[in-house]
Amino acid sequence: MSYTDWAAEMLATDEEFIVPLKRLWLQAQAEGIDPDLSLEDFEQALAADGRFEFYEGIDFGDGDPEERQAMEELGYFSGPRVRLLTREITAADMAGAIKRSTDRMMEALQEAWNLRPEDDEEAETELLELLAMAQKLQREVNQVMDEALQQDEDGVADDTGEAPC
Repeated sequence: MSYTDWAAEMLATDEEFIVPLKRLWLQAQAEGIDPDLSLEDFEQALAADGRFEFYEGIDFGDGDPEERQAMEELGYFSGPRVRLLTREITAADMAGAIKRSTDRMMEALQEAWNLRPEDDEEAETELLELLAMAQKLQREVNQVMDEALQQDEDGVADDTGEAPC
């Protein structure tokens, strides 16, 4: 199987519909899919294949390679994103992405709370406010998700005939 076919298979089933290219490449390396293939060559091959679409990347390290590496170890990959064009992005995909994003935000804020500077009341107050806002958002997202799942189970559809989310 070619690595472009492998990438298409992975993107068709990944929980994310837009995936960091580097994460996909690292998966390919871990599975032994052409282990000598560089990230740049992998990107060029996918870009030349009409099944894939690329999106501008994010730099989680703000130009700092050490910070970028630390972020990658946490699962936040810098660089371009890729998606499989034949994979339809559904309302459930979008809802899942929003929920995962809110959950990751809460985890990051909780970790920031655990690492907060001691004897810094201003930082502590700010983090508490952020945590409260994030918890409220997370509850609201979870409520909307629960309602959407209930509507899906009940077979309710909107005017377009699609299940709501």
